[in-house]
Amino acid sequence: MSGSGKILVIDDERGIRSLCADVLGRAGHEVSLAETGEGGVQAAIANGPFDLILSDVRLPDIDGLQVLERIRERYPTQTLILITAYPSVDTAVRGMKLGARDYIAKPFTPDELRIVVRRALDEDVLRRENATLRDELAYGNLIGTSPAMQSLRDTIEKVGRADANVLITGESGTGKELVARALHYHGQRAGMSFVAVNCGALVENLLESELFGHVRGAFTGADRPKRGLFVAANEGTLFLDEIGELPLQLQPKLLRALQEGEVKPVGGLDPQRVNVRVIAATNRDLAEAVKDGTFREDLYYRLNVINIPVPPLRERSEDIPLLAEHFLDRAAARALSPRPELAPETSEWLAKQPWPGNVRELENAVERAFVLASGPVLAPDDFAPGVGGGTVPSSPSAQQTDSRELISLAQLERIHIERVLAAVEGQKTKAAAILGINRTTLWKKLRAYGME
Repeated sequence: MSGSGKILVIDDERGIRSLCADVLGRAGHEVSLAETGEGGVQAAIANGPFDLILSDVRLPDIDGLQVLERIRERYPTQTLILITAYPSVDTAVRGMKLGARDYIAKPFTPDELRIVVRRALDEDVLRRENATLRDELAYGNLIGTSPAMQSLRDTIEKVGRADANVLITGESGTGKELVARALHYHGQRAGMSFVAVNCGALVENLLESELFGHVRGAFTGADRPKRGLFVAANEGTLFLDEIGELPLQLQPKLLRALQEGEVKPVGGLDPQRVNVRVIAATNRDLAEAVKDGTFREDLYYRLNVINIPVPPLRERSEDIPLLAEHFLDRAAARALSPRPELAPETSEWLAKQPWPGNVRELENAVERAFVLASGPVLAPDDFAPGVGGGTVPSSPSAQQTDSRELISLAQLERIHIERVLAAVEGQKTKAAAILGINRTTLWKKLRAYGME
Protein backbone atom coordinates (compact mmCIF):
# COMPACT_ATOMS: atom_id res chain seq x y z
CA MET A 1 0.00 0.00 0.00
CA SER A 2 2.74 2.45 0.99
CA GLY A 3 4.75 4.22 -1.71
CA SER A 4 7.80 6.40 -1.25
CA GLY A 5 7.95 8.64 1.79
CA LYS A 6 9.93 11.54 3.22
CA ILE A 7 11.77 10.11 6.24
CA LEU A 8 14.07 11.68 8.88
CA VAL A 9 16.44 9.44 10.86
CA ILE A 10 17.92 10.82 14.13
CA ASP A 11 20.69 8.68 15.65
CA ASP A 12 24.17 9.37 16.98
CA GLU A 13 25.57 6.08 15.64
CA ARG A 14 27.00 6.44 12.14
CA GLY A 15 26.37 2.74 11.39
CA ILE A 16 22.63 3.06 12.17
CA ARG A 17 22.33 6.20 10.07
CA SER A 18 24.12 4.53 7.15
CA LEU A 19 21.99 1.38 7.41
CA CYS A 20 18.74 3.37 7.45
CA ALA A 21 19.85 5.60 4.57
CA ASP A 22 20.83 2.60 2.46
CA VAL A 23 17.82 0.35 3.19
CA LEU A 24 15.18 3.08 3.04
CA GLY A 25 16.79 4.78 0.05
CA ARG A 26 16.74 1.51 -1.89
CA ALA A 27 13.03 1.21 -1.01
CA GLY A 28 12.40 4.52 -2.78
CA HIS A 29 12.18 6.83 0.24
CA GLU A 30 13.74 10.29 0.50
CA VAL A 31 15.95 10.06 3.63
CA SER A 32 17.36 12.91 5.75
CA LEU A 33 19.82 12.29 8.61
CA ALA A 34 20.64 13.98 11.93
CA GLU A 35 23.11 12.83 14.61
CA THR A 36 21.83 14.85 17.60
CA GLY A 37 18.43 15.42 19.15
CA GLU A 38 18.66 19.18 18.71
CA GLY A 39 19.76 18.76 15.10
CA GLY A 40 16.82 16.43 14.49
CA VAL A 41 14.33 18.86 16.00
CA GLN A 42 15.66 21.73 13.85
CA ALA A 43 15.58 19.56 10.71
CA ALA A 44 12.03 18.45 11.48
CA ILE A 45 10.82 22.01 12.05
CA ALA A 46 12.64 23.47 9.05
CA ASN A 47 11.81 20.72 6.54
CA GLY A 48 8.72 19.03 8.00
CA PRO A 49 6.34 17.60 8.35
CA PHE A 50 7.97 14.31 7.39
CA ASP A 51 5.96 11.22 6.48
CA LEU A 52 7.92 9.44 9.21
CA ILE A 53 10.66 10.17 11.76
CA LEU A 54 12.83 7.50 13.37
CA SER A 55 14.61 8.74 16.49
CA ASP A 56 16.99 7.01 18.89
CA VAL A 57 15.87 7.23 22.52
CA ARG A 58 19.43 7.84 23.84
CA LEU A 59 21.07 10.83 22.16
CA PRO A 60 24.10 12.87 23.26
CA ASP A 61 22.13 16.05 24.07
CA ILE A 62 18.37 15.51 24.52
CA ASP A 63 16.62 12.13 24.53
CA GLY A 64 14.26 10.79 21.91
CA LEU A 65 11.16 11.41 24.03
CA GLN A 66 12.03 15.12 24.29
CA VAL A 67 12.62 15.14 20.53
CA LEU A 68 9.17 13.65 20.00
CA GLU A 69 7.53 16.13 22.38
CA ARG A 70 9.12 19.18 20.76
CA ILE A 71 8.40 18.09 17.19
CA ARG A 72 4.75 17.36 17.96
CA GLU A 73 4.34 20.86 19.40
CA ARG A 74 4.89 22.08 15.84
CA TYR A 75 3.35 19.13 13.97
CA PRO A 76 0.75 17.48 16.28
CA THR A 77 0.10 14.54 13.95
CA GLN A 78 3.74 13.79 13.11
CA THR A 79 4.37 10.02 12.98
CA LEU A 80 7.49 8.93 14.90
CA ILE A 81 9.12 5.55 15.64
CA LEU A 82 11.56 5.22 18.55
CA ILE A 83 14.88 3.37 18.13
CA THR A 84 16.19 1.84 21.35
CA ALA A 85 19.00 -0.45 22.39
CA TYR A 86 17.30 -1.09 25.73
CA PRO A 87 13.60 -1.78 25.06
CA SER A 88 11.48 -1.56 28.18
CA VAL A 89 7.80 -1.36 29.00
CA ASP A 90 8.33 2.01 30.68
CA THR A 91 9.97 3.53 27.60
CA ALA A 92 7.29 2.11 25.30
CA VAL A 93 4.45 3.41 27.49
CA ARG A 94 5.97 6.88 27.83
CA GLY A 95 6.61 7.00 24.10
CA MET A 96 3.08 5.92 23.19
CA LYS A 97 1.61 8.51 25.57
CA LEU A 98 3.59 11.20 23.80
CA GLY A 99 2.36 9.91 20.43
CA ALA A 100 5.08 7.53 19.21
CA ARG A 101 3.61 5.07 16.70
CA ASP A 102 5.99 2.14 17.35
CA TYR A 103 9.55 1.29 18.37
CA ILE A 104 12.34 -0.85 16.94
CA ALA A 105 15.07 -2.46 19.03
CA LYS A 106 18.78 -2.37 18.17
CA PRO A 107 20.34 -4.23 16.56
CA PHE A 108 17.77 -4.61 13.79
CA THR A 109 17.99 -6.24 10.39
CA PRO A 110 17.16 -4.53 7.09
CA ASP A 111 13.98 -6.63 6.86
CA GLU A 112 12.87 -5.56 10.36
CA LEU A 113 13.47 -1.93 9.44
CA ARG A 114 11.52 -2.24 6.19
CA ILE A 115 8.58 -3.94 7.96
CA VAL A 116 8.23 -1.39 10.77
CA VAL A 117 8.50 1.56 8.35
CA ARG A 118 6.04 0.06 5.86
CA ARG A 119 3.56 -0.68 8.66
CA ALA A 120 3.72 2.88 9.97
CA LEU A 121 3.29 4.44 6.51
CA ASP A 122 0.42 2.08 5.64
CA GLU A 123 -1.38 2.95 8.87
CA ASP A 124 -1.11 6.65 8.03
CA VAL A 125 -2.57 6.04 4.57
CA LEU A 126 -5.50 4.19 6.14
CA ARG A 127 -6.03 6.98 8.67
CA ARG A 128 -6.17 9.58 5.90
CA GLU A 129 -8.55 7.43 3.84
CA ASN A 130 -10.78 6.90 6.87
CA ALA A 131 -10.80 10.64 7.57
CA THR A 132 -11.79 11.31 3.94
CA LEU A 133 -14.56 8.72 4.05
CA ARG A 134 -15.78 10.09 7.38
CA ASP A 135 -15.99 13.59 5.88
CA GLU A 136 -17.87 12.23 2.86
CA LEU A 137 -20.30 10.41 5.15
CA ALA A 138 -20.63 13.45 7.36
CA TYR A 139 -21.15 16.16 4.82
CA GLY A 140 -23.07 14.30 2.11
CA ASN A 141 -25.05 16.97 0.25
CA LEU A 142 -23.87 19.81 2.50
CA ILE A 143 -22.26 21.29 -0.58
CA GLY A 144 -21.14 24.87 -0.97
CA THR A 145 -18.35 27.38 -0.55
CA SER A 146 -20.44 30.29 0.72
CA PRO A 147 -19.58 31.96 4.05
CA ALA A 148 -22.86 30.59 5.45
CA MET A 149 -21.91 26.99 4.59
CA GLN A 150 -18.36 27.40 5.86
CA SER A 151 -19.72 28.74 9.13
CA LEU A 152 -22.12 25.78 9.35
CA ARG A 153 -19.27 23.29 8.77
CA ASP A 154 -17.15 24.98 11.45
CA THR A 155 -20.06 24.73 13.89
CA ILE A 156 -20.59 21.05 13.05
CA GLU A 157 -16.93 20.23 13.75
CA LYS A 158 -17.05 21.98 17.14
CA VAL A 159 -20.46 20.73 18.24
CA GLY A 160 -19.96 17.21 16.88
CA ARG A 161 -17.31 16.52 19.53
CA ALA A 162 -19.40 17.95 22.39
CA ASP A 163 -21.91 15.07 22.63
CA ALA A 164 -24.57 17.46 23.94
CA ASN A 165 -28.22 17.46 22.79
CA VAL A 166 -28.72 19.68 19.74
CA LEU A 167 -31.75 21.42 18.24
CA ILE A 168 -31.41 22.09 14.50
CA THR A 169 -33.73 24.79 13.18
CA GLY A 170 -34.45 25.90 9.65
CA GLU A 171 -36.99 26.02 6.88
CA SER A 172 -38.32 22.87 5.25
CA GLY A 173 -35.93 21.38 2.71
CA THR A 174 -32.74 23.03 4.01
CA GLY A 175 -31.06 19.74 4.89
CA LYS A 176 -31.51 19.49 8.65
CA GLU A 177 -31.11 15.69 8.63
CA LEU A 178 -27.83 16.08 6.73
CA VAL A 179 -26.60 18.37 9.50
CA ALA A 180 -27.68 15.79 12.10
CA ARG A 181 -25.76 13.04 10.29
CA ALA A 182 -22.70 15.30 10.02
CA LEU A 183 -22.81 15.92 13.78
CA HIS A 184 -23.01 12.16 14.38
CA TYR A 185 -20.06 11.32 12.13
CA HIS A 186 -17.91 14.11 13.59
CA GLY A 187 -18.58 12.98 17.15
CA GLN A 188 -17.33 10.26 19.44
CA ARG A 189 -20.33 8.07 18.51
CA ALA A 190 -19.42 7.96 14.80
CA GLY A 191 -18.89 4.20 14.83
CA MET A 192 -22.30 3.50 16.36
CA SER A 193 -25.87 3.66 14.98
CA PHE A 194 -27.56 6.76 13.61
CA VAL A 195 -31.33 6.24 13.92
CA ALA A 196 -33.86 8.72 12.50
CA VAL A 197 -37.60 9.08 13.05
CA ASN A 198 -40.07 11.66 11.74
CA CYS A 199 -42.26 12.70 14.65
CA GLY A 200 -44.90 14.13 12.32
CA ALA A 201 -45.29 11.03 10.16
CA LEU A 202 -46.92 8.69 12.70
CA VAL A 203 -50.05 8.85 14.82
CA GLU A 204 -49.50 9.12 18.57
CA ASN A 205 -49.86 5.45 19.62
CA LEU A 206 -47.62 4.23 16.78
CA LEU A 207 -45.02 6.90 17.50
CA GLU A 208 -44.88 5.92 21.18
CA SER A 209 -44.30 2.28 20.26
CA GLU A 210 -41.74 3.31 17.64
CA LEU A 211 -39.74 5.41 20.10
CA PHE A 212 -40.00 3.31 23.26
CA GLY A 213 -40.95 -0.17 22.03
CA HIS A 214 -43.71 -2.37 23.42
CA VAL A 215 -44.16 -5.68 25.18
CA ARG A 216 -46.18 -8.55 23.80
CA GLY A 217 -49.93 -7.98 24.32
CA ALA A 218 -49.51 -4.26 25.04
CA PHE A 219 -52.29 -3.49 22.54
CA THR A 220 -54.30 -5.21 19.83
CA GLY A 221 -51.92 -6.57 17.21
CA ALA A 222 -48.88 -6.57 19.50
CA ASP A 223 -48.29 -10.29 19.09
CA ARG A 224 -44.57 -10.01 19.73
CA PRO A 225 -42.33 -7.62 21.70
CA LYS A 226 -40.59 -4.80 19.87
CA ARG A 227 -37.57 -2.78 20.89
CA GLY A 228 -37.92 0.97 20.40
CA LEU A 229 -35.67 3.36 18.55
CA PHE A 230 -34.09 4.59 21.77
CA VAL A 231 -32.81 1.07 22.40
CA ALA A 232 -31.83 0.64 18.74
CA ALA A 233 -29.78 3.85 18.97
CA ASN A 234 -28.09 2.89 22.26
CA GLU A 235 -24.51 4.25 22.35
CA GLY A 236 -25.28 6.09 19.10
CA THR A 237 -27.44 8.99 17.95
CA LEU A 238 -31.23 9.32 17.75
CA PHE A 239 -32.48 11.97 15.34
CA LEU A 240 -35.99 13.28 16.06
CA ASP A 241 -37.12 15.12 12.94
CA GLU A 242 -40.10 17.50 13.11
CA ILE A 243 -39.93 17.46 16.90
CA GLY A 244 -42.46 20.30 16.95
CA GLU A 245 -45.11 17.80 15.82
CA LEU A 246 -44.55 15.52 18.83
CA PRO A 247 -47.96 15.08 20.56
CA LEU A 248 -48.20 16.88 23.90
CA GLN A 249 -49.15 13.62 25.64
CA LEU A 250 -45.83 12.00 24.60
CA GLN A 251 -43.63 14.91 25.63
CA PRO A 252 -43.33 13.93 29.35
CA LYS A 253 -42.15 10.44 28.39
CA LEU A 254 -39.51 11.86 26.05
CA LEU A 255 -38.42 14.30 28.75
CA ARG A 256 -37.97 11.45 31.22
CA ALA A 257 -35.90 9.51 28.70
CA LEU A 258 -33.62 12.51 28.27
CA GLN A 259 -33.36 13.27 31.99
CA GLU A 260 -33.04 9.77 33.40
CA GLY A 261 -31.42 7.94 30.48
CA GLU A 262 -34.04 5.20 30.58
CA VAL A 263 -37.13 4.20 28.63
CA LYS A 264 -40.14 2.07 29.48
CA PRO A 265 -41.77 0.12 26.62
CA VAL A 266 -45.52 0.45 26.10
CA GLY A 267 -47.26 -2.00 28.42
CA GLY A 268 -44.01 -2.77 30.25
CA LEU A 269 -43.09 -2.32 33.90
CA ASP A 270 -39.29 -2.44 33.84
CA PRO A 271 -37.36 0.55 32.46
CA GLN A 272 -34.34 -0.01 30.21
CA ARG A 273 -31.15 2.03 30.53
CA VAL A 274 -30.00 3.78 27.35
CA ASN A 275 -27.06 6.00 26.46
CA VAL A 276 -28.17 8.03 23.46
CA ARG A 277 -27.27 11.41 22.02
CA VAL A 278 -30.47 13.10 20.90
CA ILE A 279 -30.49 15.53 17.99
CA ALA A 280 -33.84 17.13 17.17
CA ALA A 281 -34.92 19.30 14.25
CA THR A 282 -37.87 21.54 13.50
CA ASN A 283 -39.06 24.14 11.04
CA ARG A 284 -41.40 25.56 13.70
CA ASP A 285 -40.68 28.30 16.24
CA LEU A 286 -40.62 26.16 19.39
CA ALA A 287 -40.35 29.22 21.64
CA GLU A 288 -43.73 30.33 20.28
CA ALA A 289 -45.08 26.79 20.68
CA VAL A 290 -44.07 26.96 24.36
CA LYS A 291 -46.00 30.20 24.74
CA ASP A 292 -49.01 28.63 23.00
CA GLY A 293 -48.91 25.67 25.37
CA THR A 294 -48.36 23.10 22.58
CA PHE A 295 -44.77 22.31 23.59
CA ARG A 296 -43.41 21.78 27.09
CA GLU A 297 -40.95 24.43 28.23
CA ASP A 298 -38.79 21.97 30.18
CA LEU A 299 -38.52 19.66 27.15
CA TYR A 300 -37.64 22.63 24.94
CA TYR A 301 -34.71 23.59 27.15
CA ARG A 302 -33.60 19.97 27.47
CA LEU A 303 -33.45 19.64 23.67
CA ASN A 304 -32.10 23.12 22.97
CA VAL A 305 -28.76 22.75 24.75
CA ILE A 306 -27.08 23.85 21.50
CA ASN A 307 -29.00 25.44 18.66
CA ILE A 308 -27.79 25.19 15.06
CA PRO A 309 -29.73 27.25 12.50
CA VAL A 310 -29.47 26.00 8.90
CA PRO A 311 -29.47 28.85 6.35
CA PRO A 312 -32.10 28.83 3.59
CA LEU A 313 -30.89 28.49 0.02
CA ARG A 314 -31.69 32.12 -0.82
CA GLU A 315 -29.06 33.20 1.75
CA ARG A 316 -26.32 31.23 -0.02
CA SER A 317 -27.23 31.68 -3.66
CA GLU A 318 -23.59 31.28 -4.74
CA ASP A 319 -23.87 27.59 -3.78
CA ILE A 320 -26.84 26.91 -6.08
CA PRO A 321 -24.86 26.17 -9.29
CA LEU A 322 -22.60 23.74 -7.36
CA LEU A 323 -25.64 21.95 -5.94
CA ALA A 324 -27.31 21.78 -9.35
CA GLU A 325 -24.19 20.21 -10.88
CA HIS A 326 -24.10 17.68 -8.03
CA PHE A 327 -27.75 16.71 -8.49
CA LEU A 328 -27.25 16.36 -12.25
CA ASP A 329 -24.31 14.01 -11.65
CA ARG A 330 -26.40 11.90 -9.30
CA ALA A 331 -29.44 11.76 -11.60
CA ALA A 332 -27.27 10.69 -14.54
CA ALA A 333 -25.54 8.00 -12.44
CA ARG A 334 -28.88 6.57 -11.29
CA ALA A 335 -30.30 6.48 -14.80
CA LEU A 336 -27.03 5.27 -16.38
CA SER A 337 -27.52 8.03 -18.93
CA PRO A 338 -25.28 10.76 -20.37
CA ARG A 339 -25.25 13.86 -18.22
CA PRO A 340 -26.45 17.11 -19.84
CA GLU A 341 -24.49 20.27 -19.18
CA LEU A 342 -25.81 23.40 -17.48
CA ALA A 343 -25.71 26.40 -19.79
CA PRO A 344 -24.05 29.44 -18.14
CA GLU A 345 -27.31 31.37 -18.34
CA THR A 346 -29.07 28.45 -16.65
CA SER A 347 -26.66 28.51 -13.70
CA GLU A 348 -27.12 32.26 -13.43
CA TRP A 349 -30.91 31.94 -13.62
CA LEU A 350 -31.02 29.16 -11.00
CA ALA A 351 -28.94 31.27 -8.60
CA LYS A 352 -31.40 34.17 -8.86
CA GLN A 353 -34.48 32.12 -7.85
CA PRO A 354 -35.66 32.34 -4.21
CA TRP A 355 -36.24 28.56 -3.87
CA PRO A 356 -38.91 28.55 -1.14
CA GLY A 357 -38.56 24.74 -0.94
CA ASN A 358 -34.80 25.14 -0.54
CA VAL A 359 -32.36 22.31 -1.42
CA ARG A 360 -35.11 19.69 -1.69
CA GLU A 361 -36.99 21.78 -4.26
CA LEU A 362 -33.80 22.43 -6.23
CA GLU A 363 -32.99 18.71 -6.31
CA ASN A 364 -36.48 17.81 -7.56
CA ALA A 365 -36.37 20.57 -10.17
CA VAL A 366 -32.98 19.46 -11.50
CA GLU A 367 -34.05 15.80 -11.66
CA ARG A 368 -37.24 16.70 -13.53
CA ALA A 369 -35.27 18.84 -15.98
CA PHE A 370 -32.81 15.97 -16.48
CA VAL A 371 -35.62 13.54 -17.33
CA LEU A 372 -37.33 15.93 -19.73
CA ALA A 373 -34.24 17.62 -21.19
CA SER A 374 -34.67 18.46 -24.87
CA GLY A 375 -30.95 18.33 -25.63
CA PRO A 376 -27.43 17.86 -24.25
CA VAL A 377 -27.46 21.31 -22.61
CA LEU A 378 -30.02 22.37 -19.97
CA ALA A 379 -31.56 25.76 -20.66
CA PRO A 380 -33.81 27.72 -18.26
CA ASP A 381 -36.90 26.71 -20.23
CA ASP A 382 -36.14 23.02 -19.55
CA PHE A 383 -37.38 23.71 -16.03
CA ALA A 384 -41.05 23.76 -15.09
CA PRO A 385 -42.69 27.21 -14.97
CA GLY A 386 -42.72 28.73 -11.51
CA VAL A 387 -39.94 26.45 -10.28
CA GLY A 388 -37.83 28.01 -7.57
CA GLY A 389 -40.53 30.55 -6.86
CA GLY A 390 -39.52 32.61 -9.87
CA THR A 391 -40.24 32.72 -13.57
CA VAL A 392 -38.55 31.20 -16.60
CA PRO A 393 -37.31 33.79 -19.10
CA SER A 394 -39.38 33.80 -22.25
CA SER A 395 -37.63 32.45 -25.33
CA PRO A 396 -38.71 30.89 -28.64
CA SER A 397 -38.08 27.41 -27.27
CA ALA A 398 -40.23 28.20 -24.24
CA GLN A 399 -43.22 28.56 -26.53
CA GLN A 400 -42.70 24.96 -27.63
CA THR A 401 -42.80 23.46 -24.12
CA ASP A 402 -46.53 23.67 -23.46
CA SER A 403 -46.90 19.87 -23.57
CA ARG A 404 -44.06 19.45 -21.07
CA GLU A 405 -45.41 22.21 -18.81
CA LEU A 406 -48.74 20.39 -18.55
CA ILE A 407 -47.25 16.93 -18.07
CA SER A 408 -48.81 14.82 -15.31
CA LEU A 409 -46.88 13.03 -12.59
CA ALA A 410 -47.85 9.68 -14.14
CA GLN A 411 -46.50 10.79 -17.53
CA LEU A 412 -43.28 11.94 -15.89
CA GLU A 413 -42.91 8.58 -14.15
CA ARG A 414 -43.52 6.68 -17.38
CA ILE A 415 -40.92 8.74 -19.24
CA HIS A 416 -38.38 8.13 -16.48
CA ILE A 417 -39.05 4.37 -16.45
CA GLU A 418 -38.67 4.27 -20.24
CA ARG A 419 -35.30 6.05 -20.02
CA VAL A 420 -34.01 3.76 -17.30
CA LEU A 421 -35.14 0.62 -19.17
CA ALA A 422 -33.49 1.86 -22.34
CA ALA A 423 -30.27 2.57 -20.44
CA VAL A 424 -30.13 -0.99 -19.01
CA GLU A 425 -31.26 -2.59 -22.27
CA GLY A 426 -34.54 -3.82 -20.80
CA GLN A 427 -33.10 -5.65 -17.78
CA LYS A 428 -35.99 -5.44 -15.30
CA THR A 429 -34.04 -6.36 -12.18
CA LYS A 430 -31.39 -3.74 -12.82
CA ALA A 431 -34.01 -1.13 -13.76
CA ALA A 432 -35.95 -1.80 -10.55
CA ALA A 433 -32.76 -1.36 -8.49
CA ILE A 434 -31.99 1.99 -10.15
CA LEU A 435 -35.59 3.16 -9.69
CA GLY A 436 -35.52 2.17 -6.01
CA ILE A 437 -38.49 -0.22 -6.27
CA ASN A 438 -38.82 -4.00 -6.27
CA ARG A 439 -39.31 -6.04 -9.44
CA THR A 440 -42.99 -6.75 -8.69
CA THR A 441 -43.76 -3.03 -8.37
CA LEU A 442 -41.98 -2.39 -11.65
CA TRP A 443 -44.08 -5.06 -13.43
CA LYS A 444 -47.26 -3.46 -12.04
CA LYS A 445 -46.23 -0.05 -13.36
CA LEU A 446 -45.33 -1.48 -16.75
CA ARG A 447 -48.77 -3.10 -16.99
CA ALA A 448 -50.49 0.09 -15.82
CA TYR A 449 -48.68 2.14 -18.49
CA GLY A 450 -49.17 -0.48 -21.21
CA MET A 451 -45.40 -1.02 -21.45
CA GLU A 452 -45.27 -4.81 -20.96
